Amino acid sequence: MKIDISDVKIIPGSELVIDESGIIPDLENIFGAISITGPVAFKGILSNINELMSLKGEATCIYKTQCDYCTEPITRELRVAIDEVLVETDEGNAEMTESDEYTYQGNWIILDKILSDNIALSMPMRHRCGQDCKIICPECGEPVTGMGCGCSDKQPVDPRLAALKKLIDNQNAD
Repeated sequence: MKIDISDVKIIPGSELVIDESGIIPDLENIFGAISITGPVAFKGILSNINELMSLKGEATCIYKTQCDYCTEPITRELRVAIDEVLVETDEGNAEMTESDEYTYQGNWIILDKILSDNIALSMPMRHRCGQDCKIICPECGEPVTGMGCGCSDKQPVDPRLAALKKLIDNQNAD
């Protein structure tokens, strides 16, 4: 999404209302498991604050992934608050800016990088299709309940919990 800021750039204190949407190619495969399925919508305000551009607003998108428990496909909406400062650079001065600053050149701001970074950082770490979703046993594919899944009498123990299992077994033996 490319925004013309020529009017805002020349008048300190001026603002530009932005209501744009578009496809951002960087968001087709986030973390190898999440993909944005449609356009990203952004509504916000770009303000000129003493030659710095302040971008505030909200980005909205729909993404697809799979449930971390049962691997069923799920679709969710994500809303991300955007609050960034943009610094103007020349082609020759681009290396002088901080690595964590967003920049613009001339009379145009390209929102794709700003939106893709904020969306990727705001993605939930885990996804669950519902509150009643059960963990699926990797051996038999059946839902695991508190009593196990039934595929075997001896359920595999997570190595991180082996010491706890040994403690419980010792207490039950006494």
